[in-house]
Amino acid sequence: MDKFKLNIDGIEVMGQAGETILDFANRCGVEIPTLCHDERVETYGACGLCVVEVEGNPKLLRACSTVAADGMVVSTKTPRIIENRKTTLDLLLSDHSGDCKPPCTLACPAETDCQGYVGLIANGEYEEALKLIKDKIPLPASIGRVCPHPCEDACRREMVEEPISIAFLKQFAGDIDFKKTYADEKLACDEEGSKSTEKKVTCSQLLYTPAVGEDTGKKVAVIGGGPGGLTAAYFLRMKGHQVTIYDMMPYMGGMLRYGIPEYRLPKELLQREIDAIEGMGVTFTTM
Repeated sequence: MDKFKLNIDGIEVMGQAGETILDFANRCGVEIPTLCHDERVETYGACGLCVVEVEGNPKLLRACSTVAADGMVVSTKTPRIIENRKTTLDLLLSDHSGDCKPPCTLACPAETDCQGYVGLIANGEYEEALKLIKDKIPLPASIGRVCPHPCEDACRREMVEEPISIAFLKQFAGDIDFKKTYADEKLACDEEGSKSTEKKVTCSQLLYTPAVGEDTGKKVAVIGGGPGGLTAAYFLRMKGHQVTIYDMMPYMGGMLRYGIPEYRLPKELLQREIDAIEGMGVTFTTM
């Protein structure tokens, strides 16, 4: 079979008659984006992303179907090509019917990775599940008890049997951390008088919190110590800012503390999650 040379982006490549421009590009390591000729996906139609320019031809040609010829000079990254690929990709995505994010995550006001932490819990990776939850929600044990769980209304598992108990699993991950952290400290805490729901927990260990970033030198005041204010302070502190929360009530927690009855949300548990945020270096100022 006859062999000849092709120039792609300044690279001379040898190939055989009957091969496409895409074949030559793959041989010399020049990447031409394509969806319909990707070995990871099933071939279906033509995506139109692999267009290239050939010297002497005013039209853009598809590299996957254009047979190479001797002496061709091919360009794969000109501004015209890039703009055309963007337009083509926009058109492909405009008719996209898949889920880039699971419906449970889309339905969650905090956009937590529900699918992610449910899978981690199923595999017994409780600490990793908690870290994933706390990437979005700093009070998982408390919120898990009172959340109206719109994620479960959107859960696709209901098509098989019934929705996954996502809110309960969030609470479960928080409770596991609570039990693990305080099991060895309970006696010491009781001796220090911190068992009361209206006192700061003085145990040496606190619930898991993410690492605090390098100090930025910036100070932020947060008005209101409810779940919104505590969450804002939590993420600001993660960024390394100095944060102070001001609240008119004697204790932090807002409606979680003063609006939800004890049987729904034990105040001792809420207090310990609040203490964990204070342990990050957030300052509380109350009346």
